Amino acid sequence: MPEINPNPNNENKETTVEILTTQEDALENEAGETSALKPRSFLKELYEYVETFCYALVLMILLFMFIFRYVSVDGESMRDTLQDNDKLVISNLAYTPQTGDIVVLKHSPKPLIKRVIATGGQTVKINYENWEIFVDDVLLDEPYVLRTSEIMDSVGGKLYEEFVVKEGEVYVMGDNRNNSLDSRAFGSFSAEDILGRVIFRVFPLSQFGNVDNQ
Repeated sequence: MPEINPNPNNENKETTVEILTTQEDALENEAGETSALKPRSFLKELYEYVETFCYALVLMILLFMFIFRYVSVDGESMRDTLQDNDKLVISNLAYTPQTGDIVVLKHSPKPLIKRVIATGGQTVKINYENWEIFVDDVLLDEPYVLRTSEIMDSVGGKLYEEFVVKEGEVYVMGDNRNNSLDSRAFGSFSAEDILGRVIFRVFPLSQFGNVDNQ
């Protein structure tokens, strides 16, 4: 006679229990691995953020070393366009001087911040009595000029002056014409002495933004 198994389902039960136990172990292991991965994932993301920040910081430093410069206005020769102690960013990247540009020039004992009036080959005619400047016989429109007297200051008290700008040079003046040492006193400057054109103002914060170069 065939042998009768008193518990025909025991094998299945044991198998089922074993499978369930294996599944439970797997879930526990998976949960453990997940909890272990969480701090690793956080640290990895933190590292990536720090790495990105460092790259951005290095890039910014390189930009300010070779493309942009940070300068401070010292004096009132550019009032009311720029004020004493304004903080500016300048750049000379692929720069060609143009009439109306505000530029920073190398000069001893300290750099000068002035506005380009004329460039190489152009003729400047100044009527000091009427506050009029002509470049190649075209009257400049200068709403930015600060007038503090009836007559514009000149070297030697002249009422009229004519100046031909040499090639490769620029003729510059401050917007505060009666409180500015510029090309009226020094003559034209070499374009190579231009450290950069003023791009924007970073301080004071109330004046943050582009600086009108025209």
